[in-house]
Amino acid sequence: YVMTKNSHKQWYQRRVRGISRSIHWLQSLRDTSDQRPRAVATRRVDEMGEFRIGRLKHERCTIPRGEDFLDWALQVLNTHANNKSVLEIEFRGEEGTGIGPTLEFYSLVAAELQRKELGIWVCDDEEFPTEAEGVDLGQGPKPRGYYVKAGTHGLFPAPYPQDSTKLSKICSLFHLLGMFVGKSLQDQRLVDLPLSLPFFKMLCSGNTSDHLSDTNSDVGDHSDSEGTSESFLLKSESLSSLTEGELRFRCDSDAASDISSVQGTSCHEEPVNEPRKSGPLTIEDIAVDTSSEASSYTNTRSNQLPWFSGILNNEDFITTNPYLAKFLGSLDVLIEQKKAVFSDSSLSDSQKQEKLNSLTLPGSKARLEDLCLFFQFTPSSKVYGYAEFDLKPGGGNIPLSLHNIEEYCDLSRSFCLDTGIRRQMEAFKAGFNTVFSLCHVRMFTPQEFRLLLCGEMSPDWSLNDLLEYTEPKFGYTRDSPGFINLVEVLVEMSGPERKNFLQFATGCSSLPPGGLANLNPRLTVVRKEGEGGDACLPSVNTCVHYLKLPEYSSKEVLRERLLQSTQEKGFHLN
Repeated sequence: YVMTKNSHKQWYQRRVRGISRSIHWLQSLRDTSDQRPRAVATRRVDEMGEFRIGRLKHERCTIPRGEDFLDWALQVLNTHANNKSVLEIEFRGEEGTGIGPTLEFYSLVAAELQRKELGIWVCDDEEFPTEAEGVDLGQGPKPRGYYVKAGTHGLFPAPYPQDSTKLSKICSLFHLLGMFVGKSLQDQRLVDLPLSLPFFKMLCSGNTSDHLSDTNSDVGDHSDSEGTSESFLLKSESLSSLTEGELRFRCDSDAASDISSVQGTSCHEEPVNEPRKSGPLTIEDIAVDTSSEASSYTNTRSNQLPWFSGILNNEDFITTNPYLAKFLGSLDVLIEQKKAVFSDSSLSDSQKQEKLNSLTLPGSKARLEDLCLFFQFTPSSKVYGYAEFDLKPGGGNIPLSLHNIEEYCDLSRSFCLDTGIRRQMEAFKAGFNTVFSLCHVRMFTPQEFRLLLCGEMSPDWSLNDLLEYTEPKFGYTRDSPGFINLVEVLVEMSGPERKNFLQFATGCSSLPPGGLANLNPRLTVVRKEGEGGDACLPSVNTCVHYLKLPEYSSKEVLRERLLQSTQEKGFHLN
């Protein structure tokens, strides 16, 4: 890459996210610059007063929690994904508003999309003891096996026969995933969704420039469903304090006219109405439509390779399918041994055949033919709804042997990385393009894209980090026993406890790139007054990262109450 990481991000902010958001971003940079101390001699002569073009339009939706949460999320994103306003969420029956509930909405959707029963990710049927500790990704403790165990390799689409009846629902979920990822990037919401690097590799390296309606339009500022561009609430402050450099981006006359003529309010209240008496629009309701859309891609490109073809290699296969990769790796050893026998010119044909017949699987005395395998793919979990898939026509009647072992390995890898995930990836791409064009993420490396979307998903901090980047106020100082106890408790937290604390205090279980140093606003600890003593629980204002901490009698009590608070759900006045 020619550009630096910072240049990538700046280009993304100015160009991909649209004119309105670019102006908003420039104003934020100016606000940050104005907050820095500046000597009188270096003050700009044109600083005559506050400048402000306006605020991004916000659309607020009210949705309930509960078992139908993913269906409600689907309805919200179907309605608002192609709108350029900022999406805000409130939960029905709760007083909280603003960024806190909105971030929790994104966190809950990310958790729901990791449910194993959905069958969209590579997983296995690992057994867990009934007394095993539950897992909490935001919806309360769930039993082991409820969510896909991403581990160190991350989430990757599960392969399906492309004519499977279940694939309609699977594609609708990937369409939802595409809208969700796109909207998260557009509104700059970090999500704790552990997608694998090979998945990001496909998005960043794939040929995603086709089938786009906005190729010749101004990137990022598509019209919404009512035909109007993204809008601002204009104010009367002068624009003279904007420098030439800050305004140096492409803006055609039509877009400029849209910005200058907008009218309305900065926050539009739009509760999600129930479209049917039985509840929200469900995944099953749109499965046929999304399936037909994905099928149209497949039919029109029957003679073409998919946009992500040829990107992933055997290392990616090992990452995404470790158990199958281990077995195919042992077959690769047999292939090399087979090649060595055929290339040995000192052996006669009969001797070569004898050596081939004596080859066994690595670490075993069994021959390949003893496994009684056929040209079929066997899925790793029952949640996929199929028992086997023929890797080639009539594969159920073709036994695996040394004569066709190479073809078997190639077809198995291709099914997992290409032919078995085509409709799923097309549906993801179609959903993402609803927000903005997927081709614009190609400026990032897979690692950069993951950091941009997910932040630091394994939050880490030291004692010095907490002392430097956490601010005690209104009853606490850096020397206060209560503040010192809090810092020590945070340092001693385990990985899951740190994620729960961040979710509680900031609304997101990940830290922004750069860790605590780049958390904005910084975590602030204030003293919580009132009756209750050690029985009183901490509370937070997630919008400004305010932790309201009572003065406890000991460090142990503080730890117990803080961990108890991180398990509380909902946004209420405190």
